[in-house]
Amino acid sequence: MTTFDWKVLQTTSLGDNLVSVNYLVTAADGDNQVQSQGHADVDGKISVPYAEIREKHIFDCLKEIYLQDDPKSLKSILQEQLDSLKSAAHNDLPWKDQIFSVNL
Repeated sequence: MTTFDWKVLQTTSLGDNLVSVNYLVTAADGDNQVQSQGHADVDGKISVPYAEIREKHIFDCLKEIYLQDDPKSLKSILQEQLDSLKSAAHNDLPWKDQIFSVNL
């Protein structure tokens, strides 16, 4: 099962409203992890006054924006990257000697 861990790197407010968030999300499935850093426009998406906002409010908003079951969502892209790490395919350099190994 994939878990998503969010970190707020920076926020921008205008008056009493949170308008944007810089974030880092780490997706992990036990053995592997991938990360994405980004910027989200959250203006009007969090109704709590800026002085009362906690990380949980921001995390809930980011999850609603990015963790949808949509093929183009951040959730799907991170899952695809995790799945590719499990793949048996190798990205060796084509000009180097190839080593054959038997999988038993």
